[in-house]
Amino acid sequence: MKAKKLNFSNLLFNTLVALTAALLFAITPALAIGASIVGGTLLSFSNNGSVLMAGLQKEIWTDILLEKFYPENSFISEARDMSSLVEFNKINLAEVGANPTVLIDNTSYPIAVTSRTDVPKELALKTLDTTSTVVRNVEAMELSYDKMSSVIYGHKQELLKTACKLAAWNWAPSSNATLTPVLPTTGKANALGKKSMSFMDVIALMVKFNDLDIPADGRILVLNPKHEADLIAEDLTMYRSAMVNGMLFGFKLYRTSATPVYNVSTGVKAAYAAVAAETDTHSSFAYHKDEVMKAMGTTEMFAKYADPDNKGDVINFQMRYCALPLRATAIAAIYSADATS
Repeated sequence: MKAKKLNFSNLLFNTLVALTAALLFAITPALAIGASIVGGTLLSFSNNGSVLMAGLQKEIWTDILLEKFYPENSFISEARDMSSLVEFNKINLAEVGANPTVLIDNTSYPIAVTSRTDVPKELALKTLDTTSTVVRNVEAMELSYDKMSSVIYGHKQELLKTACKLAAWNWAPSSNATLTPVLPTTGKANALGKKSMSFMDVIALMVKFNDLDIPADGRILVLNPKHEADLIAEDLTMYRSAMVNGMLFGFKLYRTSATPVYNVSTGVKAAYAAVAAETDTHSSFAYHKDEVMKAMGTTEMFAKYADPDNKGDVINFQMRYCALPLRATAIAAIYSADATS
Protein backbone atom coordinates (compact mmCIF):
# COMPACT_ATOMS: atom_id res chain seq x y z
CA MET A 1 0.00 0.00 0.00
CA LYS A 2 1.30 3.44 -0.92
CA ALA A 3 1.90 5.97 1.83
CA LYS A 4 0.15 9.32 1.70
CA LYS A 5 2.34 12.10 0.28
CA LEU A 6 2.19 15.82 0.77
CA ASN A 7 0.58 17.47 -2.27
CA PHE A 8 2.97 20.34 -3.06
CA SER A 9 0.77 21.65 -5.89
CA ASN A 10 -2.08 22.17 -3.44
CA LEU A 11 0.34 23.68 -0.92
CA LEU A 12 1.52 26.25 -3.47
CA PHE A 13 -2.05 27.04 -4.46
CA ASN A 14 -3.10 27.57 -0.83
CA THR A 15 -0.10 29.84 -0.26
CA LEU A 16 -1.10 32.05 -3.20
CA VAL A 17 -4.68 32.17 -1.91
CA ALA A 18 -3.39 33.15 1.52
CA LEU A 19 -1.31 36.03 0.12
CA THR A 20 -4.32 37.30 -1.83
CA ALA A 21 -6.51 37.14 1.28
CA ALA A 22 -3.84 38.98 3.28
CA LEU A 23 -3.81 41.85 0.80
CA LEU A 24 -7.60 42.06 0.58
CA PHE A 25 -8.38 41.85 4.29
CA ALA A 26 -5.29 43.50 5.79
CA ILE A 27 -4.14 40.29 7.49
CA THR A 28 -0.50 39.78 8.41
CA PRO A 29 0.96 37.79 5.47
CA ALA A 30 2.99 35.47 7.73
CA LEU A 31 -0.11 34.58 9.74
CA ALA A 32 -2.20 33.94 6.62
CA ILE A 33 0.49 31.77 5.02
CA GLY A 34 1.02 29.83 8.24
CA ALA A 35 -2.68 29.06 8.50
CA SER A 36 -2.80 27.98 4.85
CA ILE A 37 0.19 25.65 5.29
CA VAL A 38 -1.32 23.98 8.34
CA GLY A 39 -4.75 23.66 6.71
CA GLY A 40 -3.34 22.56 3.36
CA THR A 41 -1.11 19.96 5.00
CA LEU A 42 -4.02 18.48 6.92
CA LEU A 43 -6.07 18.35 3.71
CA SER A 44 -3.21 16.71 1.85
CA PHE A 45 -3.10 13.88 4.39
CA SER A 46 -6.86 13.65 4.79
CA ASN A 47 -8.51 10.47 3.54
CA ASN A 48 -11.94 12.04 3.13
CA GLY A 49 -10.91 15.31 1.52
CA SER A 50 -13.22 18.33 1.35
CA VAL A 51 -15.33 20.34 -1.05
CA LEU A 52 -12.44 22.79 -1.51
CA MET A 53 -9.98 19.98 -2.29
CA ALA A 54 -12.45 18.31 -4.66
CA GLY A 55 -12.95 21.58 -6.53
CA LEU A 56 -9.20 22.09 -6.80
CA GLN A 57 -8.67 18.55 -8.08
CA LYS A 58 -11.36 19.03 -10.75
CA GLU A 59 -9.68 22.23 -11.90
CA ILE A 60 -6.28 20.53 -12.15
CA TRP A 61 -7.61 17.54 -14.10
CA THR A 62 -9.60 19.78 -16.45
CA ASP A 63 -6.49 21.85 -17.16
CA ILE A 64 -4.57 18.66 -17.95
CA LEU A 65 -7.34 17.51 -20.32
CA LEU A 66 -7.38 20.84 -22.21
CA GLU A 67 -3.59 21.25 -22.43
CA LYS A 68 -2.63 21.13 -26.14
CA PHE A 69 -6.04 19.61 -26.90
CA TYR A 70 -5.62 20.09 -30.68
CA PRO A 71 -2.47 18.26 -31.86
CA GLU A 72 -0.28 20.30 -34.19
CA ASN A 73 -0.21 17.43 -36.71
CA SER A 74 -4.01 17.20 -36.92
CA PHE A 75 -6.12 18.70 -39.70
CA ILE A 76 -8.38 20.29 -37.09
CA SER A 77 -5.53 22.56 -36.00
CA GLU A 78 -5.74 24.35 -39.36
CA ALA A 79 -9.20 25.88 -38.80
CA ARG A 80 -9.98 29.28 -37.35
CA ASP A 81 -10.34 29.01 -33.58
CA MET A 82 -13.34 31.14 -32.54
CA SER A 83 -13.43 30.06 -28.91
CA SER A 84 -12.84 33.67 -27.83
CA LEU A 85 -16.23 34.61 -29.37
CA VAL A 86 -18.18 32.07 -27.33
CA GLU A 87 -20.65 33.53 -24.83
CA PHE A 88 -22.91 31.28 -22.79
CA ASN A 89 -21.86 28.40 -25.08
CA LYS A 90 -23.14 30.21 -28.16
CA ILE A 91 -21.47 32.19 -30.96
CA ASN A 92 -23.19 35.13 -32.60
CA LEU A 93 -22.05 35.62 -36.18
CA ALA A 94 -23.40 37.22 -39.33
CA GLU A 95 -23.60 35.79 -42.83
CA VAL A 96 -22.10 38.55 -44.94
CA GLY A 97 -24.22 39.98 -47.74
CA ALA A 98 -23.22 40.76 -51.32
CA ASN A 99 -20.03 42.70 -52.09
CA PRO A 100 -20.15 45.94 -54.13
CA THR A 101 -19.81 46.00 -57.92
CA VAL A 102 -16.72 47.53 -59.52
CA LEU A 103 -17.43 50.04 -62.33
CA ILE A 104 -14.87 50.56 -65.13
CA ASP A 105 -14.66 53.94 -66.86
CA ASN A 106 -17.99 54.97 -65.38
CA THR A 107 -19.69 58.04 -66.87
CA SER A 108 -23.09 57.77 -65.24
CA TYR A 109 -23.76 59.74 -62.04
CA PRO A 110 -24.82 59.59 -59.33
CA ILE A 111 -23.36 56.15 -58.74
CA ALA A 112 -25.98 53.67 -57.59
CA VAL A 113 -26.14 53.09 -53.85
CA THR A 114 -26.95 49.71 -52.36
CA SER A 115 -27.06 48.50 -48.78
CA ARG A 116 -25.47 45.25 -47.68
CA THR A 117 -27.81 42.95 -45.77
CA ASP A 118 -26.01 40.71 -43.28
CA VAL A 119 -27.99 37.81 -41.82
CA PRO A 120 -27.39 37.26 -38.07
CA LYS A 121 -26.58 33.67 -37.13
CA GLU A 122 -26.53 32.21 -33.64
CA LEU A 123 -24.56 28.99 -33.32
CA ALA A 124 -25.21 26.85 -30.26
CA LEU A 125 -22.29 24.63 -29.31
CA LYS A 126 -22.91 20.90 -29.14
CA THR A 127 -22.65 19.09 -25.82
CA LEU A 128 -20.09 16.26 -25.69
CA ASP A 129 -20.38 14.01 -22.63
CA THR A 130 -18.01 11.17 -21.82
CA THR A 131 -19.28 8.12 -19.98
CA SER A 132 -18.11 7.66 -16.40
CA THR A 133 -14.93 5.87 -15.35
CA VAL A 134 -14.20 4.66 -11.83
CA VAL A 135 -10.74 4.54 -10.28
CA ARG A 136 -11.16 2.24 -7.33
CA ASN A 137 -9.42 3.00 -4.07
CA VAL A 138 -7.57 -0.33 -4.03
CA GLU A 139 -6.19 0.32 -7.53
CA ALA A 140 -5.07 3.84 -6.67
CA MET A 141 -3.13 2.59 -3.66
CA GLU A 142 -1.60 -0.58 -5.11
CA LEU A 143 -0.81 0.18 -8.76
CA SER A 144 2.70 1.34 -9.65
CA TYR A 145 1.45 4.06 -12.01
CA ASP A 146 -0.93 7.02 -11.68
CA LYS A 147 -4.13 5.45 -13.00
CA MET A 148 -6.15 8.68 -12.68
CA SER A 149 -3.78 10.45 -15.08
CA SER A 150 -4.14 7.58 -17.52
CA VAL A 151 -7.94 7.71 -17.22
CA ILE A 152 -7.99 11.47 -17.87
CA TYR A 153 -5.84 10.93 -20.96
CA GLY A 154 -8.34 8.36 -22.22
CA HIS A 155 -11.22 10.82 -21.84
CA LYS A 156 -9.17 13.47 -23.67
CA GLN A 157 -8.47 11.14 -26.59
CA GLU A 158 -12.12 10.16 -27.00
CA LEU A 159 -13.25 13.80 -26.89
CA LEU A 160 -10.62 14.67 -29.51
CA LYS A 161 -11.77 11.80 -31.76
CA THR A 162 -15.35 13.03 -31.59
CA ALA A 163 -14.29 16.64 -32.20
CA CYS A 164 -12.33 15.58 -35.30
CA LYS A 165 -15.16 13.45 -36.64
CA LEU A 166 -17.67 16.28 -36.22
CA ALA A 167 -15.29 18.68 -37.97
CA ALA A 168 -14.65 16.30 -40.86
CA TRP A 169 -18.36 15.65 -41.34
CA ASN A 170 -19.38 19.30 -41.14
CA TRP A 171 -16.56 20.71 -43.27
CA ALA A 172 -17.37 18.39 -46.19
CA PRO A 173 -20.18 19.55 -48.54
CA SER A 174 -23.58 17.86 -48.53
CA SER A 175 -23.60 17.45 -52.32
CA ASN A 176 -22.00 18.75 -55.48
CA ALA A 177 -22.55 22.44 -56.24
CA THR A 178 -20.67 25.20 -58.05
CA LEU A 179 -19.03 26.60 -54.90
CA THR A 180 -18.79 23.25 -53.09
CA PRO A 181 -17.57 20.60 -55.54
CA VAL A 182 -18.09 16.91 -54.70
CA LEU A 183 -16.23 14.77 -57.22
CA PRO A 184 -16.28 10.98 -57.84
CA THR A 185 -13.01 9.09 -58.16
CA THR A 186 -11.98 8.12 -61.69
CA GLY A 187 -9.09 5.67 -61.21
CA LYS A 188 -9.00 1.98 -62.01
CA ALA A 189 -10.98 -0.56 -59.99
CA ASN A 190 -9.50 -1.57 -56.65
CA ALA A 191 -10.03 -4.56 -54.35
CA LEU A 192 -13.02 -2.85 -52.71
CA GLY A 193 -14.96 -2.73 -55.97
CA LYS A 194 -14.54 1.04 -56.18
CA LYS A 195 -12.71 3.32 -58.58
CA SER A 196 -9.39 4.25 -57.00
CA MET A 197 -8.50 7.82 -56.18
CA SER A 198 -5.89 8.92 -58.71
CA PHE A 199 -3.52 11.84 -58.86
CA MET A 200 -5.70 13.16 -61.70
CA ASP A 201 -8.61 13.38 -59.23
CA VAL A 202 -6.54 15.65 -57.00
CA ILE A 203 -5.59 17.71 -60.05
CA ALA A 204 -9.30 18.01 -60.94
CA LEU A 205 -9.96 19.29 -57.41
CA MET A 206 -7.10 21.77 -57.77
CA VAL A 207 -8.66 23.07 -60.99
CA LYS A 208 -12.01 23.53 -59.22
CA PHE A 209 -10.34 25.57 -56.48
CA ASN A 210 -8.46 27.60 -59.09
CA ASP A 211 -11.68 28.32 -61.02
CA LEU A 212 -13.25 29.58 -57.78
CA ASP A 213 -10.21 31.82 -57.10
CA ILE A 214 -9.69 30.19 -53.73
CA PRO A 215 -6.37 31.50 -52.33
CA ALA A 216 -3.48 29.13 -53.00
CA ASP A 217 -2.06 29.54 -49.51
CA GLY A 218 -4.15 27.66 -46.97
CA ARG A 219 -5.63 24.84 -49.07
CA ILE A 220 -5.99 21.62 -47.07
CA LEU A 221 -6.65 18.07 -48.33
CA VAL A 222 -7.57 15.41 -45.76
CA LEU A 223 -7.11 11.93 -47.16
CA ASN A 224 -9.03 8.87 -46.09
CA PRO A 225 -6.46 6.06 -45.50
CA LYS A 226 -8.06 4.03 -48.33
CA HIS A 227 -7.56 6.92 -50.74
CA GLU A 228 -4.01 7.34 -49.51
CA ALA A 229 -3.45 3.64 -50.29
CA ASP A 230 -4.88 4.22 -53.81
CA LEU A 231 -2.34 6.97 -54.47
CA ILE A 232 0.52 4.87 -53.12
CA ALA A 233 -0.51 1.97 -55.36
CA GLU A 234 -0.74 4.24 -58.40
CA ASP A 235 2.69 5.82 -58.07
CA LEU A 236 4.75 5.24 -54.93
CA THR A 237 7.55 7.53 -56.10
CA MET A 238 5.20 10.46 -56.70
CA TYR A 239 3.50 9.94 -53.37
CA ARG A 240 6.82 9.79 -51.52
CA SER A 241 7.83 13.01 -53.24
CA ALA A 242 4.61 14.67 -52.05
CA MET A 243 5.16 13.49 -48.48
CA VAL A 244 8.62 15.05 -48.33
CA ASN A 245 7.04 18.47 -47.81
CA GLY A 246 3.49 17.33 -47.06
CA MET A 247 2.06 19.04 -50.16
CA LEU A 248 0.26 17.68 -53.21
CA PHE A 249 -0.72 19.98 -56.09
CA GLY A 250 -1.01 22.97 -53.74
CA PHE A 251 -2.88 21.15 -50.96
CA LYS A 252 -1.34 20.59 -47.54
CA LEU A 253 -1.90 16.92 -46.73
CA TYR A 254 -3.42 15.30 -43.65
CA ARG A 255 -5.07 11.94 -43.11
CA THR A 256 -7.90 10.64 -40.95
CA SER A 257 -10.21 7.67 -40.93
CA ALA A 258 -13.03 9.92 -39.67
CA THR A 259 -13.94 11.26 -43.13
CA PRO A 260 -17.67 11.43 -44.00
CA VAL A 261 -19.65 8.80 -45.87
CA TYR A 262 -21.33 9.50 -49.21
CA ASN A 263 -23.94 7.65 -51.22
CA VAL A 264 -22.04 5.86 -53.98
CA SER A 265 -24.85 6.44 -56.53
CA THR A 266 -25.95 10.02 -55.79
CA GLY A 267 -22.83 11.58 -54.27
CA VAL A 268 -24.90 12.92 -51.35
CA LYS A 269 -23.34 12.96 -47.89
CA ALA A 270 -24.95 10.69 -45.30
CA ALA A 271 -26.18 12.12 -42.02
CA TYR A 272 -23.73 12.12 -39.13
CA ALA A 273 -23.78 8.79 -37.25
CA ALA A 274 -26.36 7.37 -39.67
CA VAL A 275 -26.86 3.61 -39.76
CA ALA A 276 -24.41 2.02 -42.21
CA ALA A 277 -25.89 1.17 -45.61
CA GLU A 278 -24.72 -0.87 -48.61
CA THR A 279 -24.67 2.30 -50.67
CA ASP A 280 -22.08 3.95 -48.39
CA THR A 281 -18.71 4.89 -49.81
CA HIS A 282 -15.74 6.60 -48.19
CA SER A 283 -14.39 10.03 -49.07
CA SER A 284 -11.60 12.53 -48.65
CA PHE A 285 -12.34 16.23 -48.20
CA ALA A 286 -10.70 19.58 -48.79
CA TYR A 287 -11.14 23.14 -47.54
CA HIS A 288 -9.47 26.50 -47.22
CA LYS A 289 -8.40 27.03 -43.63
CA ASP A 290 -9.93 30.54 -43.46
CA GLU A 291 -13.37 29.20 -44.44
CA VAL A 292 -13.88 26.73 -41.56
CA MET A 293 -14.04 27.25 -37.82
CA LYS A 294 -13.92 25.45 -34.52
CA ALA A 295 -14.87 26.68 -31.07
CA MET A 296 -14.80 25.31 -27.55
CA GLY A 297 -17.03 26.55 -24.76
CA THR A 298 -17.12 25.38 -21.17
CA THR A 299 -15.38 22.14 -20.24
CA GLU A 300 -16.24 20.67 -16.88
CA MET A 301 -15.25 17.60 -14.92
CA PHE A 302 -17.92 15.83 -12.90
CA ALA A 303 -16.72 13.65 -10.05
CA LYS A 304 -17.88 11.65 -7.07
CA TYR A 305 -14.90 11.25 -4.78
CA ALA A 306 -14.79 8.30 -2.39
CA ASP A 307 -18.06 7.01 -3.81
CA PRO A 308 -19.32 4.42 -1.29
CA ASP A 309 -21.01 2.20 -3.90
CA ASN A 310 -17.97 1.99 -6.20
CA LYS A 311 -15.29 2.24 -3.51
CA GLY A 312 -13.38 4.83 -5.47
CA ASP A 313 -13.54 8.05 -7.51
CA VAL A 314 -16.02 8.24 -10.41
CA ILE A 315 -15.35 10.87 -13.08
CA ASN A 316 -16.55 12.06 -16.48
CA PHE A 317 -16.29 15.22 -18.60
CA GLN A 318 -18.65 17.53 -20.45
CA MET A 319 -17.36 19.74 -23.27
CA ARG A 320 -19.25 22.32 -25.36
CA TYR A 321 -17.90 22.37 -28.90
CA CYS A 322 -18.68 23.04 -32.55
CA ALA A 323 -16.85 22.92 -35.90
CA LEU A 324 -18.55 24.34 -38.99
CA PRO A 325 -17.86 25.95 -42.37
CA LEU A 326 -18.20 29.72 -42.20
CA ARG A 327 -20.12 29.79 -45.48
CA ALA A 328 -20.95 27.50 -48.39
CA THR A 329 -17.73 27.97 -50.34
CA ALA A 330 -14.12 26.68 -50.47
CA ILE A 331 -15.06 23.23 -49.15
CA ALA A 332 -15.00 20.10 -51.29
CA ALA A 333 -14.92 16.29 -51.29
CA ILE A 334 -13.86 13.34 -53.41
CA TYR A 335 -15.82 10.13 -52.88
CA SER A 336 -15.07 6.62 -54.17
CA ALA A 337 -17.28 5.82 -57.15
CA ASP A 338 -18.60 2.34 -57.95
CA ALA A 339 -16.21 0.54 -60.31
CA THR A 340 -19.13 -0.88 -62.31
CA SER A 341 -20.67 2.50 -63.10
